[in-house]
Amino acid sequence: MIRLNDLWRVYGPGHNSFSVSEDGKDLVIYHARSYEKIEGDPLYDPNRHTCVMELKWDEDGNPIFAF
Repeated sequence: MIRLNDLWRVYGPGHNSFSVSEDGKDLVIYHARSYEKIEGDPLYDPNRHTCVMELKWDEDGNPIFAF
């Protein structure tokens, strides 16, 4: 079984916000790292980077969280 984290390589995502691009697309901005295992306290891992994902909507107006 393939885990979505392994497929997308998004581990430890944290705080997020929503925004709109200049061309009107909805965006999710969050931070995450590209590897699963860390050493030490995860709260002090300095390797989470800012990520942006376009947020799409289904025909009922529900968000589709997919890469």
